[in-house]
Amino acid sequence: MIDFGELEPEVGGTMSMDRVHCHWVLAVLRALEPQCVVEVGCYAGVSTAAIVKAYDEGCVGEAHLIDIQIRPTVRQFAGTRPRVRLHECTSVEALPKIRPAGDAVVLVDGDHSLKVVSHELPLVLAMQPRAIIAHDVTAEAAGYELCDGARWLWQELQRLGWVCVVDCRRRPNAATHRGLLVACRPDDADAVVDAWDETCNR
Repeated sequence: MIDFGELEPEVGGTMSMDRVHCHWVLAVLRALEPQCVVEVGCYAGVSTAAIVKAYDEGCVGEAHLIDIQIRPTVRQFAGTRPRVRLHECTSVEALPKIRPAGDAVVLVDGDHSLKVVSHELPLVLAMQPRAIIAHDVTAEAAGYELCDGARWLWQELQRLGWVCVVDCRRRPNAATHRGLLVACRPDDADAVVDAWDETCNR
């Protein structure tokens, strides 16, 4: 399990990823063991905690954390870990500079507007990632504003032939109905579904 205790002072708003979904992210990283993880949009560091735990377990070779404003908890995560790197700038500025040494998983959870996400996707695909994780893919349908890019990303990945696994189940005291997508290649579909079953299907 992920210890979220150190994040409590900064967490509490509705923008952070739900903990159920953070555990799914961790399970996916454990299953795929990517050489590189790129996170677009760290906010208070809740999903970052899953990435860092996978890194500490040896399941991730390096991590790149991108946000226009790196918060203290995220900076603290990177400070003592030599292959966790911070990029305090826009995703469109950072993504072209990242050269994964091996297979990559990219988590997209920054600006969800179509204008931004449509610019991010070609840069993400240029990395030839093994999986793309996207938050808030059903948030627009749930009544959240400015999330048209997240919905578009799901549709576009489906159009491009990615296997798309989405959890958007409503749960008590959670906002998981905003939706988390894990898009992968067919060879990894069973591992992604098994990770979902282990963490979300309860």
